[in-house]
Amino acid sequence: MFEDIINPNEQVTKADNRVSAQIASGKEVFDVKVDLLQYMRQSVFVERNKVKITHKFHFEDIGEQDCLLLQVPNINESGYYAGIVALKSWVNKYAPEFKVAIIDPVIDYFYINPPDKKSDFFNLFNTYSKQSQFHLFYNHSEIFDIAYGFIGRYLEKTKAKLLGFSIIDGNIDATLAIAKLIKEKYPDIKILVGGNGVECLEFGRLPNANYRVNDYWFIDTINRGDGEYTFVELLKSDWSEESLMNIKGLVWRLNGVWIHNPMRANIDMNELPVPDYSELEDNYYYKSVYQDTVPLVMSRGCPYRCSFCSVPDYIPEYRFRTTDNVIQEIESWLAKGKKHFFCHDSIINGNPNWLKEFCEKIIAKGYDITFGGNMRLQQPMRDLDTMRLYRKAGLTKMITGFESASEPVLRHMKKYSNMEGTKEIFENVRIVNKECAAEGKIPLMFGMQLIIGYLNEGEEDFQKTMDFVEEYHDCMDEIITCSAFLIHEPLRIRWSEVDKQYLEYINGVNFSTKWNTPMDRLERLDRIEQLFIKIGIPYSIYNRGLYAELKEELKKKKEYNHTL
Repeated sequence: MFEDIINPNEQVTKADNRVSAQIASGKEVFDVKVDLLQYMRQSVFVERNKVKITHKFHFEDIGEQDCLLLQVPNINESGYYAGIVALKSWVNKYAPEFKVAIIDPVIDYFYINPPDKKSDFFNLFNTYSKQSQFHLFYNHSEIFDIAYGFIGRYLEKTKAKLLGFSIIDGNIDATLAIAKLIKEKYPDIKILVGGNGVECLEFGRLPNANYRVNDYWFIDTINRGDGEYTFVELLKSDWSEESLMNIKGLVWRLNGVWIHNPMRANIDMNELPVPDYSELEDNYYYKSVYQDTVPLVMSRGCPYRCSFCSVPDYIPEYRFRTTDNVIQEIESWLAKGKKHFFCHDSIINGNPNWLKEFCEKIIAKGYDITFGGNMRLQQPMRDLDTMRLYRKAGLTKMITGFESASEPVLRHMKKYSNMEGTKEIFENVRIVNKECAAEGKIPLMFGMQLIIGYLNEGEEDFQKTMDFVEEYHDCMDEIITCSAFLIHEPLRIRWSEVDKQYLEYINGVNFSTKWNTPMDRLERLDRIEQLFIKIGIPYSIYNRGLYAELKEELKKKKEYNHTL
């Protein structure tokens, strides 16, 4: 039905007019022939860190390409470049005859037009209550400006024949909305989709029946699993039926019917080349996320099965590079003057013995580096000498899915649920940091991730989390995420059908258990925010807008019913 409503040519004209108006507003422009800006205003992140960061668009510099790669940002997912950079770097090494470029037009747009983070449009970029309803984006002019005012210009200038999108669970709808607009305006462009998010489609490992691929006539191919070999084979393909049929891991359309080729075996991670981030190094978002650190990928997947986490469904097999292979990459960055690293891994201590060996080798080589990443609170960290080893090797930031200080909540989450053990870990960090202070070294700190209003979180459970954060905030440098809980389908089934627990379910946001309701979760977010302000810790609260929106909807419904 929406094909009848949206006129691509009309929307292109409107987008051109709006972008032209931005130029007339007096903002700094690096080339008046190009409707893009060179420098953006500073974000809250940058202001907090007292760093001035500029942003440069590569539109003026980019030449003809065979393929463009991009990932639509997800507001809950920082550092999202690893997948497309891995593909680009693989092509550079193993198929250099092809010209592939990474673009970031959505960030370009957002920093010309800083979004209202409370707006409907911005919330749609990370929707869980309106999954698969990507047509809702077409009520907002911003999506047309992004597709036609930015991505379209890149396509026209580069003459690229392929446009590849990498998706995760939180950016599927925005990606679909943009991909459809591009296909309508540029029907000859081949639209490729890959990334872990494809497993949310109706045929995936974490299927959502609302993502009906038969409706996605604007997508040409979907890649499942590791994409490096598949992508290169697709670049070499002549797009004939015979050619596409022989590419493992590919899902493609033949006469309107989706063909599912055999899955491809996982790649040997030791084959991966050193990632090339050069096309992103002048990007405002990249610089504000990483600053002087270098992204590092040591493993893929996670061996644990936290109840709310989709990583094991997306990436069933946990695997990692050898320690020597990772150290070789670190040595290549050291040769370039880089010595600070952030690990993109879902978990860096998924194999504690691997991490111990890695740290021992870093120390033996005498490298003066720092690194950080996602770490699960677990038994080995209760050993003080282990924590000393981590810090001596350069570990300074542990992003931990702490989530809650309630053992019943943690047990249902399938997290480390021994709170006495957790307190030992934090006490160890205090000891290590006293030693660091005496030696003039950077402390070892936690970046906390909290979940508010999990299925069995009552008021007492929530208060335990509040008390723990207040007691140990000296070991924390940031509350990276404090999220109101959103339930996804596998957990909903487990809770109501396996655990036989009460669940009043409308959608992923609007649900109630005997422990909490949507309004309880919203109220708890507000209370814990006051604690963050009291203790003076930087914080980010997620999903509150969705609950505030629900509160307003319920209020209007109540007022309407009252008038009847």
